[in-house]
Amino acid sequence: MAFYSSSVDAPVHVGQPSAPSVRPEKFLLFAVGKLNLALPIALVVKILPHGPSHGTGLSATGLVNLENRSVTMVDLYRRFFGVPQPPTAQTKQYFILTKNRSGEEFCLLVNNAPTLLDVLPQQIRQLPDSYRQNDTLQSASHVMLVEEKSEKLTVFLLDPDLLL
Repeated sequence: MAFYSSSVDAPVHVGQPSAPSVRPEKFLLFAVGKLNLALPIALVVKILPHGPSHGTGLSATGLVNLENRSVTMVDLYRRFFGVPQPPTAQTKQYFILTKNRSGEEFCLLVNNAPTLLDVLPQQIRQLPDSYRQNDTLQSASHVMLVEEKSEKLTVFLLDPDLLL
């Protein structure tokens, strides 16, 4: 599977053997519950403070009005855990405006500010199909093993094409 590099939208094949001088790729890292998730930075449009969202409340998707348009919003907590995000007074919620490969923009609702992360291709591994078919993380395509603030993290790389 190829993700799109932030430089000139050239495909970057993650998890493939690479030359020793390969530069790290940039990813946006964020937590949803106890899950560490990431998106390729090339697919992130912007990060916005949480605003009102509209929907039935029966699914993980809703609608938000941004600037002069309406976009679909995905509540990742509800998508992965089946319940709405628990309210917390100590965290500020954000929308990550992203896009899939066909160019459709949509928002992901997250409870904490995301961070930028550099990851070398050899730190990225494709998830086995059997895992993806039997877990709620069906929208994750790869897993990254990274160190952030002296802590080793397992980070699931989301595929925006599988989130809508």
